Amino acid sequence: MRMDISGYLKRINYDGGVYRDLATLRELQQNHVFAIPFETLDIQNQIPILLQINFLYQKVIHDRRGGYCYELNMLFHNLLTLSGFDVHMVAGRLHHGNNKFGRAFEHMALVVELSGRQWLVDVGYGDFSLAPLALMPGKIQSDGRNYYQIIDPVVVDGNSYLGVAKWSASKQDFRIDYIFTPEPREPVAFYAMNDYHQTSSESHFRRSLICTLPTREGRVTLINNKLIRTENGKRQVRIIHGEDEREEVLEQYFHMDMVYLP
Repeated sequence: MRMDISGYLKRINYDGGVYRDLATLRELQQNHVFAIPFETLDIQNQIPILLQINFLYQKVIHDRRGGYCYELNMLFHNLLTLSGFDVHMVAGRLHHGNNKFGRAFEHMALVVELSGRQWLVDVGYGDFSLAPLALMPGKIQSDGRNYYQIIDPVVVDGNSYLGVAKWSASKQDFRIDYIFTPEPREPVAFYAMNDYHQTSSESHFRRSLICTLPTREGRVTLINNKLIRTENGKRQVRIIHGEDEREEVLEQYFHMDMVYLP
């Protein structure tokens, strides 16, 4: 199935020309993360997630849903490829704190080759960079909100990785979000971990409903029955009572119509 680029661009509120340059890549990424939430509702409702473009396009673009890393980055990979970008999928391991990292292929991100440089692009992490990050280890980079740094090497279990770290104001240090290797991966390489995230009792996504979206003033996040809104540095928490109120929150803050879910 050939993806409808115009429908995708409309979904992410992008109405400019699509050129194979860094300015376009930046705008596409930023529009994407502002328009399409990171969310795990299907996992909570035991609705299978299939890593197939026609399935993902129907869910995220037509049905105006969100998704998690494999879904959103696979879709964005397809959009960038059809738009003429040199892009490939990469595999990552999430940092779970205390220098502990998750499993191989636990996360999917993208690397774009552009103007003789590699750029890390990720629209499926949640609270992450709004702009491409140059794979230039040690260089401090900003997306306009936060500072990031690529770290090389990060050695885990005897293997060498690149790490992507975000500045923590409370720790006054860069804290690694995840580690990855830059070599290209095919979609099939992520199938087993996609199943794991949906079915294993150890999966964080099985234990917690998550939906998050950046806003112009900050971020809005739903975690189980808590709605957390951050605006201009101020944090508000609201307790959600029952499914009806949660559906109203999903429609109001994340622009998702959930009536078809069981």
